[in-house]
Amino acid sequence: MIELMVGMLISLICVLAIMAAFAVFEGKKRTTTSGDDAQQNGSYTLYELERQIRTAGSGLVQGKSYSVWGCPITALTSAAMPAPFNNAALNLPATTQVIPVLIASGGANPDVISVMSGNPALQVFKVGVTSTPSPTTIVVGNTFGLLTGDYLLGTMTTGACAIGQITPTSPSELVTNISTTNITLAAAVPPVAGLANAVNVFDLGQQPVFSLFGVDPSTNSLVEFDQLKRAANGGATPLPIADGIVQLKALYGIHDGTGVADEPSYAVDKWVAPTGAWAVSALTANTAAAQAAITQITAIRIAVVSQSRLPERTSDYAGPPTPTLMLFPDLTASGLNTSVVINTQYRYKVYDTTIPIRNAFITNFF
Repeated sequence: MIELMVGMLISLICVLAIMAAFAVFEGKKRTTTSGDDAQQNGSYTLYELERQIRTAGSGLVQGKSYSVWGCPITALTSAAMPAPFNNAALNLPATTQVIPVLIASGGANPDVISVMSGNPALQVFKVGVTSTPSPTTIVVGNTFGLLTGDYLLGTMTTGACAIGQITPTSPSELVTNISTTNITLAAAVPPVAGLANAVNVFDLGQQPVFSLFGVDPSTNSLVEFDQLKRAANGGATPLPIADGIVQLKALYGIHDGTGVADEPSYAVDKWVAPTGAWAVSALTANTAAAQAAITQITAIRIAVVSQSRLPERTSDYAGPPTPTLMLFPDLTASGLNTSVVINTQYRYKVYDTTIPIRNAFITNFF
């Protein structure tokens, strides 16, 4: 009996030792896995934002001298905007305006980035409108390069813009094959008035982007809000893109001629925060000064903070009372750096990149 009890005691001690070692191993494994998840989420977030921002302005920049830049799109309003885009601090305009890239400062909260672009297959310049027989019918000078199902952005005599869609067919085909000058619009696409009183139309292709990108703090995820689908469907909800994103900050790269002599027109002379003269309210003022400022934006710098999903034990990761991460640390002298308060129980990854607005370079030739 004594030998049996001694054997059981030794077995229990061995089991406890094994479980302690297993617990340590699992903790290290969870730490590594959580760090990898944060890295993957941050990398994908940066990839998706870069992909969208690099094409910003496609199909739109050619209209810079034809009342396109800064014009309010009557179909895209911010009424009943869903979270996280309903934050009053963002100061989003009541009516969406045509600006390739726009940053809404969230203050201590994540920023919101607005991206607009088109994907025309053939037509890349304006098409003149000769008459508008009805809200869903326009007559143009030529239909070269216009495909059925393409979205059209029209500049109106009122100074506003409107969106219409050429009645889709399956498969899509050139409008020239259907009619020489008359274009019929899909009645289901707002606004109700269609392109009545349009002066020019610009082809945006069949999958234009009118999206807002932000961070939903309730789910710690990067989300995209498609304003065009919202306008067409009478409502929409943000689409989750990546989990584990807790902060998003952005800066404008400005070319104002203050850099070195003979530098290219797309060079970044300085970085500015989306506040003051570069705030949403200033850039959407629909004035000559606002349009001039928009043309100076040649790049966007983005910092993304991703967080691991599972927390660690506080006792294992005790740190300073208020641990922080620093975004844009190289811009401390200019006051553009941002501190982010973090929790020591989680793992974090910071991603920082500069994205050129390639389509903005085209404005030098128009």
